[in-house]
Amino acid sequence: MKPDILRIFRGKKHVPPAAPAKPGAEQAVVIVPGVIESMLLLDKGTPHERRFYAEAFPLVRRRLGGLIAVAVQALALGDCTRLSALGQALCVATVGALFMRPDATSVNALRTMIETAEESTYEAICAAGKWNGVGYGARMAMEVAQRAGGDHVFVFCYDWRRGSVEIAEDLRRFIGDVKARTGCKELSLCGCSYGCQVIAQYLYSGGKDAARIVFNAPAWRGTALFKALQQTEKQKFTFNLPAAARVLTRFTMWEMDPEPYMKLIPQAVVDEVAFAIVRRALEGGLLYCPGLWCCCSTDDYEDLKRTLLDPEKNAALIEKTDAAQYGVMRHIPEILRQAQNDGIGVWCVMNDGTPLLAGRETEADGVIEVAGASGGLALPEGHTALPGPGRRVSPSGRYDLTNALLPDRTWVVRGQVHGQSWWDDASRGLIADLLLTGCPATVDDDPRRPQFTETRCPADGISLLLGRGADFILHPAEGEVRGRVQNDSQRLRVMVLSVTAEGLPYRVSAARGLLRPGEALPVTLYPTGETRGPAFGTVAVRFLKRDPLPMVHTRVFRVRTEPETNG
Repeated sequence: MKPDILRIFRGKKHVPPAAPAKPGAEQAVVIVPGVIESMLLLDKGTPHERRFYAEAFPLVRRRLGGLIAVAVQALALGDCTRLSALGQALCVATVGALFMRPDATSVNALRTMIETAEESTYEAICAAGKWNGVGYGARMAMEVAQRAGGDHVFVFCYDWRRGSVEIAEDLRRFIGDVKARTGCKELSLCGCSYGCQVIAQYLYSGGKDAARIVFNAPAWRGTALFKALQQTEKQKFTFNLPAAARVLTRFTMWEMDPEPYMKLIPQAVVDEVAFAIVRRALEGGLLYCPGLWCCCSTDDYEDLKRTLLDPEKNAALIEKTDAAQYGVMRHIPEILRQAQNDGIGVWCVMNDGTPLLAGRETEADGVIEVAGASGGLALPEGHTALPGPGRRVSPSGRYDLTNALLPDRTWVVRGQVHGQSWWDDASRGLIADLLLTGCPATVDDDPRRPQFTETRCPADGISLLLGRGADFILHPAEGEVRGRVQNDSQRLRVMVLSVTAEGLPYRVSAARGLLRPGEALPVTLYPTGETRGPAFGTVAVRFLKRDPLPMVHTRVFRVRTEPETNG
């Protein structure tokens, strides 16, 4: 059996928690994870069983030398033909097994890693060693299982290519099985990323079995990926290397930060290969996948459908995508308000998403639209508005929570790659509180504004915790602020070289020292007495980490100051 993922994280074998002897055991929780965690398998149940991308990594390793040679040739001769061809070949190797036919049926016989309610309980996932396949779902299940019991928490996996309409029907049947199996009086749903689309579709189709629902990093406003691909000039399409590095570290569970090394690759080479891979992926079969279109921006849907789909050849696909777009995607606010009117508790946990792929004209996140990663209405990218009476904005100024769908029940988690919040204990604890009680205990529940927390990932090296550790809004009038710099690595030492503040009415105490894994260094921010209105500033931490080479990194944390505490 492969070592479970917690052994990698914590250095010890994971033991499922026993069911607690408290009322939480009378509740059932169903977690609907995102696309990656709904793992698809080829030849399931046979000796040849494997994940759909199993052949991709060996091929990439074999072709790495050729990629470098072709990249050098492309730069020297200004001809990217062979580079594009190589990118397309890599795409087929990576996602070719996912390709579908024009009638939205699968070319390959793919099945989900977990298919029944019986094998989807937290205890069953642990026993079968399937942690690697359900990612966020397993980690969120672990958090809830500690309170409600491992046999009362279920992870619903699905073939995301089929589209949210069909998947929602599967979810309805799954919930019925869960209720029959547990006999629980209450049932809560937790959606992450694409899982939020599925739950919204479930509500739209009349689902009312949930007492509480938490949406984590919903993608209701769609993705800008198609928008970027509509650009005919490749210079309008750029790939974000630092963001790719962050995603890679999270999905591979590395502690190494590849960003400094990836910066050595010429941006022109990266853009060319990325453009070829993504376009080939869409045109080569994923174009016929209803699930992909369920994350299409409503603003782009008609243009894309007219440009990319044939009304007769793709009739079956269009019928499914129209149902999702016109029935659900364009009516999310009404659907959620109706759920609340029906007595369902509804909350949102948003994230400050990391852009992967962007069209330079749209300034958009290629995974989730920057202006709508929360599913709410947000400030334009780059615009920083300060809070006034009745205004709520996220620490970065990116999200205007006043206009969010659920302004009084919305939290923003900083620093996440979209939907990948398993690194952050605080946000998982908050979500578990909401699912089981509807009352958050892990984060200060201030009705005047949502609270914020900083995610922690071993690949980031360090994290900064100020005050309560859940709020990067400081008030100089309240005096000094005590905090700490923490080494988030599970196995590597970190040398903190300096901590400095810029643009803030504070000076920082001297902070320097060697931190073992998990250790923290105290730091204090002293008010300078300077008076100013609300403003943004930064706290920068320089540190030395060996990953695998000793390199100096700087992590910058954005902080907002207010002249006085809100009354």
